[in-house]
Amino acid sequence: MRRSGHFYRGNSLLPYGIELLHYKPQPQMHSPPKTGTSTNAPDDEALPHSRAGQGEADLVIRSASLQRVMKLAEKVARHPAAVLIVGETGTGKEMIAHTIHNYSLRCNGPLIDVNCAAIPEHLVESELFGYEKGAFSGADAQKPGLFEMANKGTLFLDEIGDLDLKIQVKLLRVLDGVPYYRLGGSKKVSVDVRVVAATNHDLQDLVQKGRFRSDLYHRLAQFKLEVPPLRERPEDVLGIAEQVLRQHYPESSFSSDAVEALLSYAWPGNVRELKNVVFGAVLQAKDAHLEISGADLRFPDSVSSSRRTPAAADLDQVEKRAVLQALEKSGGNQGKAAEALGISRRTLIRKLKIYREAGLEDSSGSLSLNQQRYYRAQLELPIKMKYAGELFDAVLLNISAGGAGTKTEKLLKSGAPVALVFSIPEGASETPAELSGRVTWTNKGGQYGIQFGDLPPALRTSLQRWLRTEMKKDGWDVEMRA
Repeated sequence: MRRSGHFYRGNSLLPYGIELLHYKPQPQMHSPPKTGTSTNAPDDEALPHSRAGQGEADLVIRSASLQRVMKLAEKVARHPAAVLIVGETGTGKEMIAHTIHNYSLRCNGPLIDVNCAAIPEHLVESELFGYEKGAFSGADAQKPGLFEMANKGTLFLDEIGDLDLKIQVKLLRVLDGVPYYRLGGSKKVSVDVRVVAATNHDLQDLVQKGRFRSDLYHRLAQFKLEVPPLRERPEDVLGIAEQVLRQHYPESSFSSDAVEALLSYAWPGNVRELKNVVFGAVLQAKDAHLEISGADLRFPDSVSSSRRTPAAADLDQVEKRAVLQALEKSGGNQGKAAEALGISRRTLIRKLKIYREAGLEDSSGSLSLNQQRYYRAQLELPIKMKYAGELFDAVLLNISAGGAGTKTEKLLKSGAPVALVFSIPEGASETPAELSGRVTWTNKGGQYGIQFGDLPPALRTSLQRWLRTEMKKDGWDVEMRA
C-alpha cells in the first residue's frame, strides 16, 4: 500500500511517523572515570531498546551546516590525525569530540576529557603528565596523568587556548610521540593517545600575539572542524527547543508566537542559553503541559538589541516551517498535524495548497532538481534486509535519493552496515537490487533510518527514475535534467 510523498528539507532518513530529532553516535564501549570538572561520554547511547535515549547528550541536527560538520567528524574519526574543533562557547564542541571518538578505531578505549581552563596553572603539568610519590608536598602516592589514563584511547583537551606556554612545549613533545617524565620521576613514560582539542578562541590570532605556539597550533590543527553558531542554524533552534520541552511535557508544543520569538533571537550563548530559556519557560508557564507561548519565554534584558525584526515575508516563512515540521513529526498525517498546530484540518489543507502553488510558481510549474533531492516517497513495501551476513524480512516505510526508513523485528546496531534488497518498481530489471548503507536512526518500535552509501550509477539512476514516477503520482510536474 502506498502513501503520498513529501519533499521536506528535514532529515530524509526518518522512518514514517517517528519523531527523531537527535543525532545518535555509535555506542561507546568504554566509559572512563570522571576527571576533575570534565564530563565523560554518557552511558545510554543509541542502541535499540536497551540503551535508547541519551537525554541531553543527544545532539540535535536539522541544519545542513551542522550535518556537514558531523559528516566530516565521522570521516576524520577513522584517521589518526589530531583534530581541532573551533566554535563559540555552547555550540556543542564537546559532543562532536565524543562523536569522533565513538566513530574511531579507538572507540573501545577510554575517552578522557579535561577543561584546560578549569585546572589551576600550578596543577596543569601534574594533572596532564602525572607525578611520583614525594614529588611535592602532599604527593603521598604515585598518580598517573591524564595522558596515561587515555592510553590507547582519546584525550579531549577543551579550551586548549588557555593552556600556559610552558605546558605547551611539553604537550608538543608528547604529541610528537616523545616519551616524557612524570613530575618528580626518573623513568620515561610512553603513551599512544589520539588528541582532539577544542577552543572558542582564534588560535591563529593568539599565535600572532605570542600567546600560543605556532608549532603546537599546526600539530593540533591537522584537521580543523568549525562549528557554526546557533544563530546561523534556525532549524536546530526549534529542534533543540522541542527536545527540552518534551523531556518535561511530551505532549506540549510551542505556539506560533513562541516559534517566532525563538527564531528571531540571536542566541549569543548558543545551545546552553537556548536550553536555559526553554527550561525556565517550562517551570514558570501556567499551561506548560499544553503549550509554551511567546510570553512564557523570558529573554535577557538586552533582547531588543539582539533580536531580529522579521518582515511579513519572514513571518510567512516561520509559519510555513512550523506547518511542515508538524507534518513531518506526524508522519504526514494531516489530522494530527492540524491538532498539534491548533488549527482545523481544512485550514491546514488550504495552507498546504498555498505553499504548493507558491513552490510550483517559483520553479515554473515543476519541482526543481534541487527540490527532488528532498522528496520522500511514503510506502509500505515488503523487502529483504541484509545485515551481519543474514537475510531477513523487513518493510520499506519511506525512501529518498539519500536513504530510507524501514521496520524489522531484527535488532540492528546504530552505525552498522546494512543493505536493502528489493526489486525497484518500474525498473529496467526485475532482479532484486541491493542498496547498501548504514544504520543512522533507530527507535524502540523496530524502525530504522538507513543512509545510502555510494550506489552504482545504474542503480542510482533506476532509483531516481522510480522516485520521479512517485512524484508524478503525487501530482507534481518534475523538472528533468537538461
